[in-house]
Amino acid sequence: MSYRCIYVRKADKINLKDNNLAVSNDEREVLVPLEDIALILIEDQRSAITVKLIASLSSYYIGLIICNEKYMPTSITLPLYMHYKQLKVFYMQLETKKPFNSQLWYKLVKQKIENQRKVITMTTKDDYTILKLTECEKDLKSNDKTNREGLAAKFFFSGLYGNAFNRNQNADDEINAALNYGYTILMANMSRLLAMYGFNTIIGIHHCSKTNNFNLSCDLMEPFRPIVDLIVYQNLKKLSYPLTKEIKKELLEILVKPIRINNKTYRIQHAMEEMILSYIKALENENSNFLLLPTIVSEDTSYDEEDIL
Repeated sequence: MSYRCIYVRKADKINLKDNNLAVSNDEREVLVPLEDIALILIEDQRSAITVKLIASLSSYYIGLIICNEKYMPTSITLPLYMHYKQLKVFYMQLETKKPFNSQLWYKLVKQKIENQRKVITMTTKDDYTILKLTECEKDLKSNDKTNREGLAAKFFFSGLYGNAFNRNQNADDEINAALNYGYTILMANMSRLLAMYGFNTIIGIHHCSKTNNFNLSCDLMEPFRPIVDLIVYQNLKKLSYPLTKEIKKELLEILVKPIRINNKTYRIQHAMEEMILSYIKALENENSNFLLLPTIVSEDTSYDEEDIL
């Protein structure tokens, strides 16, 4: 099972060498077995990468994230048409009824708000925010017709980062930049796993933007987002814009953080896979109760690193 997230900051050449990722510059060459890698993030725009390596990354279902001139993730490459039942999965997605998707979206939003409330309880302990998040969850309707998700997000971000904070993915400030960076890591891993199991990420449960190639990834990653919010809060005093190498490394390592799903503790990247497997079971049985959702691990929860799946 792949587990490593590779951060390439400065490299002259990135190529394939005996089924290894080879990253080299004038000083040294580093080799990493492809079978160990889940994601690769390349920050240096001067790096030269071979087509042979890119093709091999697809064979191993490795997500490749490329950064722009501001060192922020800007594109993701994913394997295409690798699953042995690609057409069956595609039809299963197309034939999913709207009422069923509404049930799934209700569950996803409910768990997201629960995780947001847990983050507030672990951090600022703001009673007003906890109350409002509780009310949003209580008032949640099928398909979130009254947009409790959006309202909960406003209360949550204000309660976590202060009333002056405005969540804007296009803003050039340290908090929004860190959130964007972390969310991209989550989406990239969710997308590569969905591709691995034959899903078309354009066809979402709730998200249906014609300009978003990752509608399904955005849907399924929603309950995981508060993990990024928590990490950014924990590093507020260290944040600066542009983001430092240390903060980027911390956000990239989010995929090995612990989270609970199905009453077991997993690393996030493996919990995502468990969630997708349960999503397949929910689709096959047309029963949203099969969908397994992640719960944030409280700081006072005791567990052994060796026991994390």
